[in-house]
Amino acid sequence: MTANQFYVPAIPEDADRIVLQGDEHRKLARAARVRAGEKIWLLDAGGRRCLTRVEKIGGDRTEVTVLSAEELETPRTKVALAQCLMEAKKLETVLEKAAELGCSDFIPVVSLRSLKAPAEKTARRLERWKRIAREAAKQCKSRLLTEVHPPRTLTEFLRAPGADRRLFLSEHGGRALKDILAAREEPGAFPPGSVLLLVGPKGGWTEGEERDIRRAGFEAVSLGRRILRTETAALAGAAMIVHFRNE
Repeated sequence: MTANQFYVPAIPEDADRIVLQGDEHRKLARAARVRAGEKIWLLDAGGRRCLTRVEKIGGDRTEVTVLSAEELETPRTKVALAQCLMEAKKLETVLEKAAELGCSDFIPVVSLRSLKAPAEKTARRLERWKRIAREAAKQCKSRLLTEVHPPRTLTEFLRAPGADRRLFLSEHGGRALKDILAAREEPGAFPPGSVLLLVGPKGGWTEGEERDIRRAGFEAVSLGRRILRTETAALAGAAMIVHFRNE
């Protein structure tokens, strides 16, 4: 199994040859130092993946031959992580690890106590976040590419269509997440087709926000007695759900 996976925007269903250009070509030729004759994986924006053989590496492009293709990865439960905005580096770490874990979606949320998203920087930040998600998928040779959504306010987020089961982490009590995941026999228990986990900001939810979140159909959950940093809580919660449902 090759250790190299690269990204292309689209892999046509009947493709027999594909060309890599731009950053991915440079990473292949200069960073990974792949040579003609070696096999590499390609992943596209839709989650299609194929094994290819490198035929020619030029100055500005790499040409490969498609050897085989894999079916799209369909997890038993789609796990989406909605994370309130925080310091840029910490948010990017949460996104990267969520993508490595296999979260289907990453949704940045603006709450009263979170950092704000400057409008003039949103497009540039979104493209960077999508690139981080792609790199994470490449690193772990995943067929699931995490969809990164533009930031939205908590009010906008709560109005959007929800998942089969909606959970939010609360400092003020809630059912233990491990008990929810383990309770497979009771009515309404897992497995749902999709789960949405909402994680608050560094300063926690306000009383009004918690009330609105509950009214929107979210169930309060707890990770235990410790008060975790928001970035720790997000990854601990997401990892538990993904592991119980999809691994």
